[in-house]
Amino acid sequence: MYEIYGVAKEDFCHTIEDFRKRVHPEDLPGADEAMQEIIHATQPKFAQFRIIRPNGDIRMIQGNVTCIRDAMKQPIRLIGINHDITDQQKIQNKIQDQNDRLRKIAWMQSHEIRKPVANIIGLLNLCDMAKMDIQQHELLAYLKVSAQELDHLIKDIIERTKATD
Repeated sequence: MYEIYGVAKEDFCHTIEDFRKRVHPEDLPGADEAMQEIIHATQPKFAQFRIIRPNGDIRMIQGNVTCIRDAMKQPIRLIGINHDITDQQKIQNKIQDQNDRLRKIAWMQSHEIRKPVANIIGLLNLCDMAKMDIQQHELLAYLKVSAQELDHLIKDIIERTKATD
């Protein structure tokens, strides 16, 4: 625990006051509320909060705490385990950011890119085939196939994106 909090053993007093002074100020109200829940709970409780180490580093902690009671069911001590989940939190945030970017790309695929492709397909269908020679018919056929292939690829990307939500 000393390593997580970045302090020497002799500098850690194991009191609620000592704990509170290490909790990030923005997380202190939630940590205080969690402490009250733990004191009144009959089962261990989990809580997440940030701490500030003496060197200024901010770490995300997940605590699993239970309240030890005397024979009269009065709280006498809190015991628990703290896990530094800072690296896990960073990875989760990075994954969330990547997912958000992919959703934006999918939206672009479905709205901004597909629209001109649909327009091209519509315009190709309006071309007057009777006034074209054989070479122009072949070029128009290749253009239609390519536009339809692109349209199918865009639709496939959209469907795959919907499957991840």
